[in-house]
Amino acid sequence: MDSFDHQDTARQRTGLLVFLFSLSVLIITGLVSVLSIAIYYGVTGEPFDQRTAITYTLLCFGGVALVVAISSKLRLSELSSNGGRGVAESIGGKLISSNTTDTKQRQLLNVVEEMAIASGITVPPVYVMLRERGINAFAAGMSIDDAVIGVTQGALDSFSRDELQGVIAHEFSHILNGDMRLNTRLIGVLFGITCISHLGHLVLDDCRPRRVSISDSDSDSYKGLIVIILIAIVCLVLGWVGTLFGAMIKAAISRQREFLADASAVQFTRNDQGISGALKKIGAHVSGSSLDAQASSQMSHMMFGQSRLPGFTDFFATHPPLEERIRRIEPNWDGSFSSRSQSNTLAFGSEQVSGFASNADFGSKNHQTQDVAPTSSELSDTGTQLISQLPQDLVDIAREPYSSRFIALLLIFDGSDIQREMIKRHIPIFSEAKLLPWLDYDLPMHLRLPLLELSIPALKSMSDVQKTRFCEVLRELSQTDNHYSLDEWCVINLLEKQLIAPFSSTRQNKTFKQLEESVHWLLSELAWVAHSERKGAQRAYNASLTSLGFAETTLVEPNNDWRLSRVTLDLLLQLKPLQRHQFVKACRIAIESDGKITVAEGELYRVIACFLEVPEPPLTVTL
Repeated sequence: MDSFDHQDTARQRTGLLVFLFSLSVLIITGLVSVLSIAIYYGVTGEPFDQRTAITYTLLCFGGVALVVAISSKLRLSELSSNGGRGVAESIGGKLISSNTTDTKQRQLLNVVEEMAIASGITVPPVYVMLRERGINAFAAGMSIDDAVIGVTQGALDSFSRDELQGVIAHEFSHILNGDMRLNTRLIGVLFGITCISHLGHLVLDDCRPRRVSISDSDSDSYKGLIVIILIAIVCLVLGWVGTLFGAMIKAAISRQREFLADASAVQFTRNDQGISGALKKIGAHVSGSSLDAQASSQMSHMMFGQSRLPGFTDFFATHPPLEERIRRIEPNWDGSFSSRSQSNTLAFGSEQVSGFASNADFGSKNHQTQDVAPTSSELSDTGTQLISQLPQDLVDIAREPYSSRFIALLLIFDGSDIQREMIKRHIPIFSEAKLLPWLDYDLPMHLRLPLLELSIPALKSMSDVQKTRFCEVLRELSQTDNHYSLDEWCVINLLEKQLIAPFSSTRQNKTFKQLEESVHWLLSELAWVAHSERKGAQRAYNASLTSLGFAETTLVEPNNDWRLSRVTLDLLLQLKPLQRHQFVKACRIAIESDGKITVAEGELYRVIACFLEVPEPPLTVTL
């Protein structure tokens, strides 16, 4: 069984386990309801009436379900309020400065930058757990936009660059496969089940100090108290049992997602030695993958390795045994954890950058790529190549927390004296000599967005007020010539998407039919960007429409009001996940209809994919 088969198997088993988890919630809720009504009739001795019993059972079911739903929602809101940053800080993570000079941290950031740019994910903030000597890593966050990557100091000290790349690929696959959102939702629902037990405990504590005299006149009160106590005991016991089985199923889901992430990492890097070498080093390390942080027990399912002992049974282990994970990657493994890798002894400056496959091949069904072990020269170096084309001084500016703001200003700059003066007012005097000369630098157009994406981790260190004001400054700068161009729109909207959090989460449950007008609008604008003449634009428009199941229709004249395109993207974000992927694919069909890709097309495609939260590698621009 190869990595593709392992991915398919893990996805199928995850679906079954999620169904069982949902079913267990319904069963526990139903049992609490039925037993509560049975206790009521049994203790009070009232004559049984089927219609009344069914009504009370449904009301009880609704009440218990409401308790589970409200408590789950509150827990989810708490977990998602600070995104991945809150999770990383709760377990002792420290944000690595994007311009760090520490050799090991710089190597880690380089790997993350390269893989993010090549896979179409915005470069995430990276955290290091400085006090943790165990070898571990994690990805956290509710979405691609607020995702963070974290590693322990033990991992930084132990891994070679290939092994580090394999582990980061593993964490990236968690992001791409939606595991972070799934794990967070499971935590929320499991907390809801636990609250049934907590409710029973609270009721019993409240009933304990009461004294009731047994008399004929007081018998109804006594029976009522007995009913309440017995129902509380049912809630306590079934809530505890539900939490126990829910935790077991959640752990089983986590184990399947780990298998999926391991297989995806092999496919992502096209190098099985990196991820298997990292797992072997965990097995050989004196601390393994264990963590000292108390909060890590709640987040154990997010880790690369088992951060806590599973207890008296492997049923509660959030990760498969190391041996099983390694054998799935290396079927002929000899069982030894000793590492043969010596690459971590090399100095950072002399390390060779190993490549990784672009997301265009991620999850592909072309099994032939797995038959021959690829060499370094065969590996795709998309991210590394893009970054290496940028001047190092400009890369350093993008990585520095304050000067990174200049990058977006540079990309908006149109060469006019008015804009030059405005930019000068928004940079400190002591930085003018360093930054202003870059306004006259002829930056290759295809490197604009990669440079901008390199600056995003540093820009995210600003406060919310600073982020909002910075985006306002960019808009003011773009309006100096009374023309809102496509390249200005791409820069500003990509930044706003990454820096400014939405007021509320978007429900992604709409279909193409419900958003038909928005689909036609954006595809028509994209067709006119791809073609200057009507015939070619019409052909591209029809090809993209038919790929989505729509009938061909006459292309309207271009509007060129990119503000409306932003509104359209916000609406299209309401599409179901699968349909968002299909829409991005339709955009690519329109762009590639003439056999060439311009910088404008590539940038617009990148922004569309980013807005719709669909990870896509950068298109190869025809130069």
